[in-house]
Amino acid sequence: VIVKSGTVLAVEAFEGTNDAIKRGGALARKGALMIKVAKPNQDMRFDVPVIGVETIRVATEAKLRVIAVEAEKTLLLERDAIVDLAEGSNISIVALL
Repeated sequence: VIVKSGTVLAVEAFEGTNDAIKRGGALARKGALMIKVAKPNQDMRFDVPVIGVETIRVATEAKLRVIAVEAEKTLLLERDAIVDLAEGSNISIVALL
């Protein structure tokens, strides 16, 4: 989900994370938060929550400020590259327990 000031602006659906970020970012204009968690009863064998370099690029374009992911369930592809890109874009990445 993409949230700003307590208002949900976009919910990820079939289109995927990046399109949800684009929709939410367009409504927020800047400073939104993305929260990425597994669904209850999500089959982690086939459908793992993931963020990657492209996710951070899209978040940067959408002017997001925080990406919160579910600890121990979200896969970070190219972790070092993600962290570097996020830091350079003033995006904080946090893990939620």
